[in-house]
Amino acid sequence: MKKLLFRADGNATIGAGHIMRCLSVGEAARELGLECVYVTADASFEKVIQDRGFSCVVMNTLYSDMDCEWPALEPVLTRVGPDAVFIDSYYVTPDYLKRLGAYGKTIYLDDVLAFAYPADVLINYNIYADREDYESLYSGENTTMPELLLGAGYVPLRKEFQLSEVPPVRAHMERVLVSVGGADPERMALKFLNCFIQDRELAGRCEFHFILNSLEPDREEIKEIAARHSWIFLHENVRRMSELMLNCDAAISAAGSTLYELSACGVPTITYVLADNQIPGASAFEARGIMVNAGDCRKKPDFLAGVCRELKLLAADAKRRVKMSKKGRETADGTGAEQMIREIVL
Repeated sequence: MKKLLFRADGNATIGAGHIMRCLSVGEAARELGLECVYVTADASFEKVIQDRGFSCVVMNTLYSDMDCEWPALEPVLTRVGPDAVFIDSYYVTPDYLKRLGAYGKTIYLDDVLAFAYPADVLINYNIYADREDYESLYSGENTTMPELLLGAGYVPLRKEFQLSEVPPVRAHMERVLVSVGGADPERMALKFLNCFIQDRELAGRCEFHFILNSLEPDREEIKEIAARHSWIFLHENVRRMSELMLNCDAAISAAGSTLYELSACGVPTITYVLADNQIPGASAFEARGIMVNAGDCRKKPDFLAGVCRELKLLAADAKRRVKMSKKGRETADGTGAEQMIREIVL
């Protein structure tokens, strides 16, 4: 049996995205007969990984200083003996990747083009990846172009997002999903909640379904406020995210990997930026008519008012929501993780 080792981290500072997309790849790999082991710097997501049925090794190191983790990582690599190592972190260095290459095929998940990664395979699943200039990135001396897997055909979604059909777009917008990412560093869940309550055209006119993650900093206050409003619903430890998404008529979501899940479900979405690396994705989704980009929540003074305004426009235009749903479905079909494994590991 071939072995795949994942090196990724998640915590209150960097969120859950790196871990969650690695779990999607791992689930696809397991179904194809591979053994998967996860290695993390700290225990923030150890239980999440174990609950998915995977082994997790916690090194008790600093996630942002990967070059210093070798005394803890090397014994794991030697013991596991992986055929391939999948790395998903913005803190890798050229030396780290070169050293890792001695232990198996190196696969790096990229969306920032920080340097000419010395990896065997480089994956960028974003819808704008085909416009990235990897030729220039690898034009220097002593650099070798890795095998490139580019575009949304490689989006690592869980199998539950392989949907043959989705519910038709309803004429009236009754349910809105709100997703603020794994850690909610800008405390957007509470801001959105208060904004909807104060907006007379939205309050009580439709249901708002908030995904409440384990790292949410305002968890208790949000629960207290939601308990006073029958049209506010909170969802924790969601097991079947696709079912929740399919039950909603629209969504508001940070511009991370969740956008591809919403696309697969055909949910018309208002997206927004909460980190610099999300700017290209949010812009690309809007440029293709798939989603509305409400801008950067960190910098736009009237951001919340703008989101409410866009939500009302969506509610009033069912034809537009139908078009957005169709374009989203054409973007992601949920088979990217399986395709990835078949091409680079099997």
